[in-house]
Amino acid sequence: MKTGMTILAGALALAPYAAGPARAQVAGPVGHGEIPSCPDGGGNHLNYVAATGSFACGVTGAPWTGAMVTLSANAGMANTNSSFVQISAWNSKILDTSSFWSAAAPGLFTIPAGVGKVRVTLSIGQSGIGNNQFVVQRNGATAAGSFRLTVPSGYSNDGVNGSSGIIAVAPGDTIGVAYASTSSFTLLADPTTWFQIEAVP
Repeated sequence: MKTGMTILAGALALAPYAAGPARAQVAGPVGHGEIPSCPDGGGNHLNYVAATGSFACGVTGAPWTGAMVTLSANAGMANTNSSFVQISAWNSKILDTSSFWSAAAPGLFTIPAGVGKVRVTLSIGQSGIGNNQFVVQRNGATAAGSFRLTVPSGYSNDGVNGSSGIIAVAPGDTIGVAYASTSSFTLLADPTTWFQIEAVP
């Protein structure tokens, strides 16, 4: 009797698969079989939707948030006698997702609502004697997590690039880059000179 009941229960459990496994329900553009073929649109991925038991195309993870600026023309940088002075020459926006940058304050990124951590990246192309340094400033002071990038002296054309650590911020804070130099030089308005900020989850 127990054996008969076991066989019957097994048959009932397998009944939906009598003709093979059930096909997956899908949404979005369908490629081969029942799995959607998601377009490569800068972050589109195939996601499983547990609530509906289906697959759908969508974006995985938070979207990139940040800004990048550069120069519209070469900018002369004065000798600062080794004191750090904010660079205000960033007058050309490349991209800006959340109004970090304003032409009214071109040397600074202002932290928007909802952002609590950022990373800063700087790339410098320059002409003139080197021997200068660059740091990240938060609200006018060197930020915890700043880089200290150095361009060596002795070259007529040189440059440097690097990224900061994670910098804690609050909405309304300002982030800029300052330089210190013992001689004048020129920031080059070319593809290797830019200043970027990005929000970190």
